[in-house]
Amino acid sequence: MNKNPKKPCIRKRNKIISFRATEEEANLLDEKVRISGLTKQAYIISALLSSTVTIKADYRLEDKFSLEVFRLAKLIKKYGRLEDEDQEILKFLIEIYYEIKKEKSL
Repeated sequence: MNKNPKKPCIRKRNKIISFRATEEEANLLDEKVRISGLTKQAYIISALLSSTVTIKADYRLEDKFSLEVFRLAKLIKKYGRLEDEDQEILKFLIEIYYEIKKEKSL
């Protein structure tokens, strides 16, 4: 008989959630997470719990933001248009831009 009984798990987040996505959906999620500066877990939880994802604007976010804008600008210059996935990223960047402007004006 075991004299040391197992201690119950006291973790606050003790449920594991996983789901399947297409390659394009996974890439879009990864890109949004990368741009946001949040962890994937924090991004998904924020997206699920509210209609908007709250992103903390700092110098790292501004660097990621500007790099992504330049990447999209190069694609537009090269091809004259954006693919659907890149259009979604551009919409996301525009939302971030307006949130940063709103936050700085307060």
